[in-house]
Amino acid sequence: MSTDILLGRLRSLAEPAVLHHSARVKLSIITTLFYSASGWSTPWRELAAFVFFGAVRTVLGYGIYLLLVLFIAYPAAYTVSYVSGVFISYYLNARFVFREKLRLSKAMQFPIVYLAQYLIGLGLLYLLIEVAHLSKFFAPIVIVVITVPCTYLLSRCVIKGRSRTNQQL
Repeated sequence: MSTDILLGRLRSLAEPAVLHHSARVKLSIITTLFYSASGWSTPWRELAAFVFFGAVRTVLGYGIYLLLVLFIAYPAAYTVSYVSGVFISYYLNARFVFREKLRLSKAMQFPIVYLAQYLIGLGLLYLLIEVAHLSKFFAPIVIVVITVPCTYLLSRCVIKGRSRTNQQL
């Protein structure tokens, strides 16, 4: 098998639209379970689904990285997997977390969420390590706990729009 064909297949793995039908059905079932949880208000169900699908996105992104690093330098593999992960995240969040139609305009705005998450995390990393004297090994865990709700709110705002987000919170 030629490298071009193999890389083409790897690229297609990064495209959420080519998820196998059974995978989409399973994701839909999981989403239905999140939304049928009794007693949970919509924002809490969405947040639980956001965390779950964030884990799914992380596993997919890591898989893309592992496949690509076999063929290209690790910085390039990381970059491609990270960028792919942003768009996989948009797909999963729009389709399964917030149940919105996919829109190109929203997909193009979505990377801003991850830029904001990165900048918030970087600032917090400095504060936690340099000011609060927290361990450089433990600080990233604290940052995840802080940034997940921020990322959820920013994602919700981009995907659903500001007015619909404010009405439902």
